[in-house]
Amino acid sequence: MASRGACVVAYAMLCGIWGSTWLVIRIGLQGAPPFLAAGLRFVIASLVLLTLAAVFRSKLPMGRTEWGLIALFGVILFTVDYGLIYWAENRGLGSGLSAILFATMPLQTALLAHAILRNEPLTIPRVVGILVGFAGVLLVFRGEFEAAGLTTLFPMLAIIVSATCAALATVAAKRWGHGIDVFTFNGFAMGIGSIGLLAWSAAAAEPWAVPSWPAGILSILYLSLVASVVAFGTYVWLLRKLPATSMSYIALVTPVIAVFLGVAIAGEAFDPLAIAGAAIILSGIYLSTSRRAVSWIRNLMGAGVVPEATSAGLKNPKR
Repeated sequence: MASRGACVVAYAMLCGIWGSTWLVIRIGLQGAPPFLAAGLRFVIASLVLLTLAAVFRSKLPMGRTEWGLIALFGVILFTVDYGLIYWAENRGLGSGLSAILFATMPLQTALLAHAILRNEPLTIPRVVGILVGFAGVLLVFRGEFEAAGLTTLFPMLAIIVSATCAALATVAAKRWGHGIDVFTFNGFAMGIGSIGLLAWSAAAAEPWAVPSWPAGILSILYLSLVASVVAFGTYVWLLRKLPATSMSYIALVTPVIAVFLGVAIAGEAFDPLAIAGAAIILSGIYLSTSRRAVSWIRNLMGAGVVPEATSAGLKNPKR
């Protein structure tokens, strides 16, 4: 069983990698159309993962449940979720506003986990922590949210649906994904997802050409190898050790990382309130995962003490 330290390091690495993807996707769309870019990303990632599976002689999926989960993961996460994200950003939706809307994922995950997973009930501390964290995201990106108009309505709805897909995929993998090899699980799922994305690209009559250098090619390579192969391998590994709701808190942290990367790399304007928003986000995660904070909230609400198994979050990875 992995140590708590290993889980914390892996979790922080995921936040850093996925915090960078909003900016990298936006840069990459300057050199390739959205569905083609997403499709090529997962074609490359799938080939790398299946090659690693062959090298390490990974066990192939067996039975309807495992193959069904892989197909579900491939379609709802890699085709629909990422297809909508790339499409929305290509339609002019800012990466900040996209991050706000995608930050609805933790609440959606908590609701789905309550319905599907036996040991992840929807507790008051979780709801309080998620709402506090989301308030922090709104503070970080309040300017983009206030400036959004009707022209961005459909891209905004697309991001909300993408967050729903990600939440469903997370809960499904937590419920039925135990025992499936990480390489084969992600490799086949990304392969299925890439087929859907390339079909979407063909249906949208996107021009099929070699992505431009350096924006298109470097973006696809980074997103394939780092944000897909490394990140999703780590994600599935962590999901077997942490509650699904705790994993979804990554969606609250990544927008803050995206802001600071935008300032440092893309020369975006710095808003001092972003620091306050980041502190509020971290406070929300603490309220949801700290045993002391959970007990305090439950006692404040007159509901007693939450069992350790449902409240420990990152503090209790040995599940």
